[in-house]
Amino acid sequence: MKTPHTLTVPTTLGPLHVRDAGPADGPVALLWPSLFSDGDTSWGTQLDGLHALGWRTLLIDPPGTGTSAPAARRFTMEECGEAALRVLDDADVDRAVFFGLSWGGFVALRVALAAPHRVRALILSNTTARGVGLRERLRVRMLSLLIRVGVPGGPGRLVVAAMLSDHSRRHDTGFADELAATVNSLDRAGLARAVRSVLGDRTDVVDALHRITAPTLVIAGAEDKALPSAPHSDDLAERIVGAQLEVLPRVAHLAPCEEPTEVANLIKEFLAPLDSAPGSNFRT
Repeated sequence: MKTPHTLTVPTTLGPLHVRDAGPADGPVALLWPSLFSDGDTSWGTQLDGLHALGWRTLLIDPPGTGTSAPAARRFTMEECGEAALRVLDDADVDRAVFFGLSWGGFVALRVALAAPHRVRALILSNTTARGVGLRERLRVRMLSLLIRVGVPGGPGRLVVAAMLSDHSRRHDTGFADELAATVNSLDRAGLARAVRSVLGDRTDVVDALHRITAPTLVIAGAEDKALPSAPHSDDLAERIVGAQLEVLPRVAHLAPCEEPTEVANLIKEFLAPLDSAPGSNFRT
């Protein structure tokens, strides 16, 4: 087991901080979190299990989260995909399983389409391949402006109400409080810029999903109001050949945090065949 350390990776989005941990010679999982979150808040509950299974993890703090500085400008999901590939390059990794929660799923899909030879498999949680219509784009602009000028008490309480199910808020108040505090700690201008980029500007890749051939696990929350399973997760499951869809009850938009044990079991079962499959050594 290697000693965890932080990589600082130069990208067009600015320097990204990446926590490199787990067995040094293990297959590699790259994890990109949800908007309004850093790497650990989104994926931290899954790291010990992955390490115990023998996986090396590259946990990304996207622009403006964790210890990564905010992006200086708006950015595209395609640029995020290029940044993820730069992380692999700097970590001396040829191929990885891409774990994407919400924003992370947007990124993983772009990588799978642009550089399929770098993707061993996809684990897509609470995400979509759809773009954004005019009405939604206008709503996102208003949200971005509200974040920039400031929300009384901070935007954290609004994010918690939108992203966690009633069950999660009642039964894990600690995580709800942690998420709200994380959101409130983010740079307002950087978060507003990220909201416009991630929620308002992303392109539609639904019609390209048939080109993805990597094994794919799609995880959805039955109570996800941000990106409901129908149509968003259904698109992925129906258009990516062989994709497996799991819809979790009493879960909203942050499945790996709301049902960490169930998600860990799904991940373990999904990854098991990859360890013994030809070409399972992901490192260059």
